[in-house]
Amino acid sequence: MDSFKGVPCPLRLRCTFFDLEDVFVNLMKRFSLQILAFVFLLANLVASARAEPFDFKHQLLDPPSTLTISVQLIDSDTGQVIVNGCDTQGPTIPFTWDWGDETIEQGWFPGQHTYTDLTKNYIVTVTSHYSGGGTDTAQTLVRFVAPQINPVTFPSDITVTIPDSDVNLTSRMPGYNPPATLTHFDDNFFTIVPRSTIEYVLTATAYIQKDFVNYNVADVNGGFRQVLLRDPGFGGMYSLWYTSPVSFGAGDYAFQGTIQYSSFMHEMGHNFTLNTPGNYYYGGKIDGCANAIFSESMAQIFQHATAYEIINNAEFYGLSEDLVFDIKSSATSSIKIVRNSYEYYVSSGANFCSWNNPGTPQDETFDTFMTIAYKFFEQAENSGQGYRIPLRKMVKLLQLFDEDLEDRYDRLNDNTEADAFRATLMIAAMSHGFSADLRLDFEVLNFPIDDDTYDELTTAVSALADFDGNSFVNWDDLRIMCGCWLNTGPN
Repeated sequence: MDSFKGVPCPLRLRCTFFDLEDVFVNLMKRFSLQILAFVFLLANLVASARAEPFDFKHQLLDPPSTLTISVQLIDSDTGQVIVNGCDTQGPTIPFTWDWGDETIEQGWFPGQHTYTDLTKNYIVTVTSHYSGGGTDTAQTLVRFVAPQINPVTFPSDITVTIPDSDVNLTSRMPGYNPPATLTHFDDNFFTIVPRSTIEYVLTATAYIQKDFVNYNVADVNGGFRQVLLRDPGFGGMYSLWYTSPVSFGAGDYAFQGTIQYSSFMHEMGHNFTLNTPGNYYYGGKIDGCANAIFSESMAQIFQHATAYEIINNAEFYGLSEDLVFDIKSSATSSIKIVRNSYEYYVSSGANFCSWNNPGTPQDETFDTFMTIAYKFFEQAENSGQGYRIPLRKMVKLLQLFDEDLEDRYDRLNDNTEADAFRATLMIAAMSHGFSADLRLDFEVLNFPIDDDTYDELTTAVSALADFDGNSFVNWDDLRIMCGCWLNTGPN
């Protein structure tokens, strides 16, 4: 069965195994070990029965691809297409061209083809053949028509819109003000992919990311609705987590040529992670020179975990193959940057830094927070646990955040104690996410980890399995967890 109560089975079954782990461990102490072990094993077997068709292993772990291709010309009247590219390995065997319309041929760059059916889009696959027997592949999209969606209905309190007129933003934080340059994206930016289609993808992103934060996020006017606004003079994107409505800004490049889906997911990741936990959110409490080890690490993780979930459940979300291809291309491109930064961190001496010196032009924390993100991705791919449940568990520990942890984060000072706390907070959270002690993995990368703080945090988060708050972990807690689990997903 492909779905159950409106939620893709791969997500739901993983939830069964990993989300209930803390509850099962405590229940085993009180009830029949044999019965619980059987349930635990059965959930794991069922969760493993269906393999995911997409992952980031190639971009994270394999040798970098040397083959690149791109569309050089599309004639929407005649159907003629020219695709160019190169392979820096310099293969001497002709490339294999799969034009996506059942036409397969051999040849060199540039490749030319004429499509007869211009009512659909095509994914072109080019394969390199090397003298040693190896191969490499690259793909590109030939678009003649707008992508199609078969939308599901999302809760109205998490919708994301791209307004066609200016929006009045108000600040929820004294001293935090949105840029005066913000305006709206007019219809000229949506000549290829409709505004409504992009809004749908962004709303699906919000739906997934609210699940990542365990539905524990600040209430902003009765929900967590977001708007995407235009900053015409800006060359990137930024989060406006503190506004009402919650918002994010982007330069014109976001819709010119390739739509920057992965970057949108990144900024929305900021919005969610800086507004969690709902009763004492990180935003405004870690800001400044020490913010990135949390905020940028988590935005990177949310960004790519979201793409992973959308791509692997595209049929459920009603996304066409060409739209999924665009999302996949955006995410695989950005995750390569994470890998490159991690490899630079290692090769340059593993210089851990949680403090961005405002007096220098570079961000000294960049490779450190990218390393945290990379290690999460590496662990997700190698452990076989996927992204969703480990991320929810990671966030669960981070949601211990309170006034005491804020003081120890010490956002205004650069010192060894604060360095150790910030590093330990992130590594304890990731360890809890994957149910593995990852301290050694990060100690060899020169992360300063305080064992007492690590033990304190991992012990404290285990108490969160007491869902009904009666100081006992029992079947009532299991019932509450399962109730939440069964109601996950759009109706």
